[in-house]
Amino acid sequence: MDSLSSLGLILLLALLAGHLVRFVRVPEVTGYILVGVALGPSVLGWVSQGNLSALEVLSEVALGLILFSIGSVFEFDRFRRIGRQILYLTLVESGLAAGLVTVGMRVLGLPWETSFLLGAIAIATAPASTLMVIRETDSRGPLTDNLLGIIAINNVLCIMAYSLVATTIDLTSSLGNPGSLLDTLYRSVYPLIWQLAGSAALGYLVGVLLALWSTKVTETGEMLILLAGSILFCVGVSRLLELSPLIASMSVGATMVNLSRENRWLFETLSGTDPPFYAIFFVLAGAELDVRLVSAMGLLGVVYVIGRVIGKFGGARLGAWLLGLDTAVQRYLGFALLAQAGLAVGITLAVDRRFPDYAPVVSTIVLAAVVIYEMVGPICVRLAIVRSGEARPSSSERDALWAAGHNPS
Repeated sequence: MDSLSSLGLILLLALLAGHLVRFVRVPEVTGYILVGVALGPSVLGWVSQGNLSALEVLSEVALGLILFSIGSVFEFDRFRRIGRQILYLTLVESGLAAGLVTVGMRVLGLPWETSFLLGAIAIATAPASTLMVIRETDSRGPLTDNLLGIIAINNVLCIMAYSLVATTIDLTSSLGNPGSLLDTLYRSVYPLIWQLAGSAALGYLVGVLLALWSTKVTETGEMLILLAGSILFCVGVSRLLELSPLIASMSVGATMVNLSRENRWLFETLSGTDPPFYAIFFVLAGAELDVRLVSAMGLLGVVYVIGRVIGKFGGARLGAWLLGLDTAVQRYLGFALLAQAGLAVGITLAVDRRFPDYAPVVSTIVLAAVVIYEMVGPICVRLAIVRSGEARPSSSERDALWAAGHNPS
């Protein structure tokens, strides 16, 4: 099947799946992912690896737009109010997840290098599917506010943790050779600083450019063109300069939301025009999953999955309890942090290139776990939002409430 036919099939089946999953109260994003799995090379093969490569640019646009939206969490007034709280929660849940996975791998006999690499990857939480469920449920409240902040900071923390582990591995391999040690220190530390500072700087510059240009644009269609072009430019330059597209795209959103109140309508415009991009993104993400890996993950994979689940859930609950947050946040925040996808896969690919000796084990475990988390994660996010009472009823649900004589608010 050629790329155009694949794209048309993706959009039509995504629309169909989005409607069908509502009957079982499953998030639309789960329907998109399941369609992708069915169409992908590991099942029916209607969307081939060639199709996935040809449509990759659309995934890049969608992911950039998603991260741009998440960047709005860094609005100065809002972050000043709850930023310290979010940072604390992120450190507790990430630290516990990383620690449990690392200890579990060591107990099962893996080398410390592989164990710490898996621990660092366990920190990552998928921002894309989480944000889509938040938008679908139109949730508002303390759980949603904390969740948005955590998924924004969490992945930056994951990048830092992986870089520190990778640096430690490189340095220990250079012990006894002072000249090589200094060279290794430079080659290991410089990329971390470059990725964090350089990515933020690029995002800021693109954000300023976008803010200035957006004042001259009034039509929704033109605004979408401007926004998509800016995000693509940002992601492309990030890859060219070996920066982090994730951090750069979030920085664009953070810059836009803080420059002026007039620019904030961009985020509202985006939410009404981007569904096709997101549908394509999640179907392609599902198509790239290889469900056959689940049966090959073994005991190591099971320990990774369970250790990360306990760490995320327990860490979020502990942190929320220590901060004295609402009972709903304490109970359900951990459920909303289980999704894992893009960044975990990206770091796995980086391990393949940088540490080929440890790559086979890391790849098998993480890619198999991602299949599970992508299926279960969005459902858990929706469960957390609904159970916390922060989901707002859809128009059909509001009509039913009015018909029953209840107040929808």
